[in-house]
Amino acid sequence: MKKFFLALMLSMCLSINSALAADAVSVLNSAKLTPVLTGYEPCDRTVLYTLSRIINNNMSTYAKVQACYDWLIVNCRYGYLDNFTTPELPNEEGATRAMDMLNYKIGACDDYSCAFAAMTRALGLNCYTVYGQTSRADGGYTGHIWCVIKVDGVEYVFDPQVEDNIARGGDVYYYRFCKTYDEVYENYIPQRIEANYFTPIY
Repeated sequence: MKKFFLALMLSMCLSINSALAADAVSVLNSAKLTPVLTGYEPCDRTVLYTLSRIINNNMSTYAKVQACYDWLIVNCRYGYLDNFTTPELPNEEGATRAMDMLNYKIGACDDYSCAFAAMTRALGLNCYTVYGQTSRADGGYTGHIWCVIKVDGVEYVFDPQVEDNIARGGDVYYYRFCKTYDEVYENYIPQRIEANYFTPIY
């Protein structure tokens, strides 16, 4: 009997995960696309080069976004650069963080988020960075920066840095991929759009 209930619970969890994945597919594939680059040529060159290696024109928008998310988790690690590129202008900080993350593959939550935003904005999605609080594994909350992609007026959370921390070199479960704030209400307290990095396109 115990084995039956365990199998039933596993089946229910898999069904829920499949339903959520299907919803993310429909959300992202229905998004209006307006490609926007950062305007900082060294970053844009790096972003377009990285995208050229991980996506192709036959992929759906969902598959492209997933490829960007996975690339950051598989290839990057949490840490701090000693030689962070100094932005020439104040509005280039997000672009320089994105460029350094893509080039050196090490950074903090700011850098994961800036890289993800730069890549997905180049794909045409309305992605921007948000500052607030996120839940800690040991309880309580801590300051954090993550991404939001807005589709049809709804904000969806994308957090490759926390996802990387959860995966720790293992499988990616997409716990922080295309989730509404209602779905992750215990994990995030948004406080402001991080204007030093990426703001909404429209």
